[in-house]
Amino acid sequence: MVQNENAVHEAFMTPRDPAWSEPSEAQLTKFRTELRAVAAALADGISVRDTNAGGPDADLPVRSTPDWQLAMLRALRIARDEVEPMTEEYARSAGRRGVTYPQLGEAWGVSRQAARKRWPGAVVGTTAKEPIEFESFGGHARVSWQPEDGGWWWIGQAANGSYADAGDEVTYDTSEEAAAIAGAFLAANTNPKETQEA
Repeated sequence: MVQNENAVHEAFMTPRDPAWSEPSEAQLTKFRTELRAVAAALADGISVRDTNAGGPDADLPVRSTPDWQLAMLRALRIARDEVEPMTEEYARSAGRRGVTYPQLGEAWGVSRQAARKRWPGAVVGTTAKEPIEFESFGGHARVSWQPEDGGWWWIGQAANGSYADAGDEVTYDTSEEAAAIAGAFLAANTNPKETQEA
């Protein structure tokens, strides 16, 4: 029974693909209207004008004055400043629940590398991942999981004595992808003497 409950919980907490559908134009219009109303309510509260009082003319509402427009601009700036920590909160929360940098990037509309730079350390591996070591073309490579970057990295020494690695800014989504790049490095740097004798 407990095992079945765990399976149900795990299935519930596994992100669906896709995780969302693109908003329709009607949904975007509604969102913009509501966002504008929220910002305007804050502008009304911080404006130095009494927004309940009309202008000298019924056709001149207080919201048309330059200083109310500036209060609205200030309210929008506050909204922007409030969104930033929210993005951090939700990106890290998703990362703790198994979401990858490619998924975060897709949600934010950026590449996985940009997501990694925006939210470093947000993606946390739930289990330790053993490094993979292999020999090929007379060389040796090691592929390892980088939990702080949320991806796989490689380093290798080729048969001709050359050393290389993925670089400081690069990780890969899968160990297979990192191993393929490492293998290509080993293949491109075989010992010329061994190649001639073979």
